[in-house]
Amino acid sequence: MSKRENKDIELGKLLKQDGWGAESNEWFTHRVMHKLPAKKNNSALHLAWTCHIAAIVVCAAYWLWALVFNDNTVITVRHIIYFVVAIAVTIMLTVSPIVAIFRRG
Repeated sequence: MSKRENKDIELGKLLKQDGWGAESNEWFTHRVMHKLPAKKNNSALHLAWTCHIAAIVVCAAYWLWALVFNDNTVITVRHIIYFVVAIAVTIMLTVSPIVAIFRRG
């Protein structure tokens, strides 16, 4: 054991021997619990992460299909619209975590 741990043990023993004892007060716990901050509800955060991951999977699957399996000999208006939407979604999925990091900091 290090010196620090020995000092902590000695201090703990000293406080138990010479410290004041807590009075029994049935309302103490109730008052303390009311002053604590409310527990955060993380269900919205979990849903957001789930949706974000699903969007990343769908976006990656689309780009895989578009670049590998798609016939690029003919480009139609539909292809252009799909590419523009895919580019917008990819940019949004890339930028949104960065914005969230800067908001917290």
